[in-house]
Amino acid sequence: MCGKFGLLGHIDGTITSRPTDPTWNQPDACVRSWMYGSISDGVLDLAMAPDQIARALYTAIRDLFQANQEPRAVILNQEFASLSQGDLPIEAYASQLKQTADALRDVGHPILDRQLVLNLLNGINPCLTNTADIIANTRPLPTFTEAVNMLRLKELRLANDNKVASNTALTASTTAACTSASCRSTSSPASQPRGGVLFETSRGALDASVETQLQEIERGLADHLEACA
Repeated sequence: MCGKFGLLGHIDGTITSRPTDPTWNQPDACVRSWMYGSISDGVLDLAMAPDQIARALYTAIRDLFQANQEPRAVILNQEFASLSQGDLPIEAYASQLKQTADALRDVGHPILDRQLVLNLLNGINPCLTNTADIIANTRPLPTFTEAVNMLRLKELRLANDNKVASNTALTASTTAACTSASCRSTSSPASQPRGGVLFETSRGALDASVETQLQEIERGLADHLEACA
């Protein structure tokens, strides 16, 4: 933001401070306001002071972060090494790794892209092991973004395979259920006339032959004509 508006000098000290000059004081106040909105309240409580210019505020915040850099680096490095996917989608797992790597970079311990890829593969869910092996054996080693995309594609394929298998199992189950007596129909030529159909239900046999249906239609038409006479 400061670079976008040419105000970096208010932070790095390359612009001479002139607190009594409105043309300097107004942009300096804007820079301080941006920092107030970007830093946690706990850090601001420790860094803020009366009549503080943007450069002094920035220096105080930087000193607070640098004072505990190494202890934070130890904790973050342990967290980075112990991350695993578990039941998380590959996208969420990769995001956790990237955020931890960014935090390590901020405390002076940057993580190489190659190390990020290896850590990604180390904590991968077992169902993606085959794809992880392909990535690990590729030369040169894919970038972190490329590796994540390969794993996402495999994850999508597995999800689709599981969906197809589930639908197939449901269809087979429904077909098997319809072999029961309550859902079976009989239309044996030896016992039924042409067009005859009997459905066996839990309440007995239901005659659904063509002749029976025509008789019902005739009966209904006769009743209707009688009612209109």
